[in-house]
Amino acid sequence: MENPHRDKSIYLSIIIPAYNEENRLPTALVPAIKFLNGQHYLSEIIVVSDGSQDKTKEVAEKFRAKFPRLRVIEYFPNCGKGAAVKKGMSEAKGEYRLFMDADYAVSIEYIPTFLSMINPNYDIVIASRSLPESKVQRHQPFLRELAGKGFGLLQKVVLGLPFFDTQCGFKLFTKTAAEDLFSRITFSCAYFDAELLYIAHHSKMKIGEIAVCWRYDGETRLPIGLRRTAELIMKLFLMRVIHRKNKLEFNSLHEK
Repeated sequence: MENPHRDKSIYLSIIIPAYNEENRLPTALVPAIKFLNGQHYLSEIIVVSDGSQDKTKEVAEKFRAKFPRLRVIEYFPNCGKGAAVKKGMSEAKGEYRLFMDADYAVSIEYIPTFLSMINPNYDIVIASRSLPESKVQRHQPFLRELAGKGFGLLQKVVLGLPFFDTQCGFKLFTKTAAEDLFSRITFSCAYFDAELLYIAHHSKMKIGEIAVCWRYDGETRLPIGLRRTAELIMKLFLMRVIHRKNKLEFNSLHEK
């Protein structure tokens, strides 16, 4: 792994997308700041308030007293989780860039494992709840968990992805991979992860998976049902069409 002491640049950026997260945000920021303050490398936290109507921005900014390299980006209207993560990644300065969810479903203590795995072995390392070693401390409601497994199966069929769990909100990227991938995603919704990994997989990027301990916090923003299922199937096919077209255009341009 690269030496994080080589200069005074930011080594790790953590992006937290937030939409009306005034209550849950401290749950993620308190352990994240405690962990980062104990490391020997420079780091930053970027909270992206995605059109929040509550005090998400104000709550996040209070943590600057404990961690000065915390930035809050706010914009209106709400554009979706994918847009928020993309914005945070574009503003990040770190050699490595991780996004994590405000619900703190995956512990910040996994970061050393992710960092040790990513370089020089991988371009991206993702947390997974679906590997044999994965543990779920608190499960989602049965129907929601079943819907998640169904989505995992659908994306394997439609997109040809070798991963069952694309949606776990804890993913680490090299600077190069982040700048490339987030400039190419077109979906702004919560299922941008599938598009992101589809692009990466078909771009021959090296993607590693790590089994994690995951905990449902009892709150969710994503609806389920027949209408939602039909919408997701349509989006998966649209992802495939868009990026196959982009690949053909790219190849045609470079053959001239």
